[in-house]
Amino acid sequence: MSYLKKVLAITVFAMLGGGLRELLSLIVTWPQHFWITAIINITGAFILSLITGLLPARLSLSEAVVTGMSVGLVGSFTTFSTFTSETLQLLQNDHSVLAILYIGVSLGLGLLAGLAGNLLSENWLSGDDA
Repeated sequence: MSYLKKVLAITVFAMLGGGLRELLSLIVTWPQHFWITAIINITGAFILSLITGLLPARLSLSEAVVTGMSVGLVGSFTTFSTFTSETLQLLQNDHSVLAILYIGVSLGLGLLAGLAGNLLSENWLSGDDA
């Protein structure tokens, strides 16, 4: 029965994450639209760290809700496939430097955002001990 709760939570949160991603894509209409994907993925890396680190420690959330938020919400909000497709389009259109910059910014800032989320979670939680 718990797997059913997880699947339901993932489904509900995936609708929210996918909807939010589409809303941001509609609101932000940059000529080089791939940068919004980078911002979404970097933000997602930060949020995922908070969801998996800080939220369960601060709030009594069920495993199904945490899984729903991490897999469903963040998983549908971020997108590796769009990142890959946009990178390939840049390369195919002879924008090699821009493609390398896009990869570097996406991965580099994504890792830093994830680290920042982890550090924030750890520091916030360690403040409880004082």
